[in-house]
Amino acid sequence: MFKRGLFLTALAYSLMLCFSLPAADPAQMSSPSAKKAGAGNSGFTLGVAYDGSYMDYREEGSLGDCLDKDTAYLNGLAVEARWETTSIWTRFTAQYSRSGWANYNGTTQDGTPLDLYTGERTYQYEGDLGYKALNFSTSTLTPYIGLGYRIWYRGVDNLPDYEEKYTWNYCSAGVDYVLRLQRWTAGANAAVRVPFNMRLRTDLAGKYKEATFYLKTRVGFSVEAPVTYEFYGYQDDLHRARPSFFLYLTPYYQHWAIGASDPVVLTDGGAAGRAYYEPDSITAIYGARAGIGVNY
Repeated sequence: MFKRGLFLTALAYSLMLCFSLPAADPAQMSSPSAKKAGAGNSGFTLGVAYDGSYMDYREEGSLGDCLDKDTAYLNGLAVEARWETTSIWTRFTAQYSRSGWANYNGTTQDGTPLDLYTGERTYQYEGDLGYKALNFSTSTLTPYIGLGYRIWYRGVDNLPDYEEKYTWNYCSAGVDYVLRLQRWTAGANAAVRVPFNMRLRTDLAGKYKEATFYLKTRVGFSVEAPVTYEFYGYQDDLHRARPSFFLYLTPYYQHWAIGASDPVVLTDGGAAGRAYYEPDSITAIYGARAGIGVNY
């Protein structure tokens, strides 16, 4: 509870900063540059950050009971690239996270209780395109759509080396808000995510021929609250050097949901074995990125 409370506190403070910063002086808005700038973000921006998160994955039975769970602290790297004009907003993100000590608590396929530590790896990529619908005062509001891809290796580096590989594409529809106050910006980003082409591949530690489970779609979502500080290149709202450099912190939350697969009969040397299925599951990820960026 402490780690979730700490994350939610950071997220709440970021959102409070976003919506409580004062608006620009009306006198400043008389200049043509200020009128058209909104939050003032334009050009090409590249950011690189350390990504730390806590994952809570749970598989659910037909009665909503917990069949098994994975919990882990993940460490990784995140890269974000944006290109913006006064009206167009584009973004590409890539994220890698891993843990060598994810705690699995559940049962084997035959119902034997099992508690062990495993390795986990995730890769996630997303491209977004938006239109700056509102550029007002020092704020910018941008609805956007996106397309992403996620890979999750679950249960690696443990005996009996029972590995599962989850992959899926997803569509995003969200809103990005940015508020600028001189060197600072604060923002809020929220998106609905609809996964598709969801698959799980495994061979149950080599006991069977590798099989594919086709998972069903359940809607997820994400929220972010980025804060940046421009430490080089800023003089005032009308004089900003290129390139400029900034530090940023982005608390975030991701919620993924997976629908149960149909049963799949696994085979061993051509002989049919037992039928297995992948149950419903929910993954909650509480995280934060801290990094440095440059704007050209």
